[in-house]
Amino acid sequence: MRETDEKEEIRCQLEVADIDKLNRIFEGCDGIGIVSTIDRKRGLVVVRVTPETYDEALTILLNAPFAVNILS
Repeated sequence: MRETDEKEEIRCQLEVADIDKLNRIFEGCDGIGIVSTIDRKRGLVVVRVTPETYDEALTILLNAPFAVNILS
């Protein structure tokens, strides 16, 4: 991974039923990040961010109304 990529994505695992909820949260926070599913069966997602929005996206994930396990 290039040094500049370090804060361009946040990999997470959550309950499958919560993936759509997480996507809607980020849709409502226009420009903070984009949720992409990596493995739906395992609840693995990546939130694509910019270095400028990384901290704010991480705060959203840590305060989600459901459990989000940060993998990266």
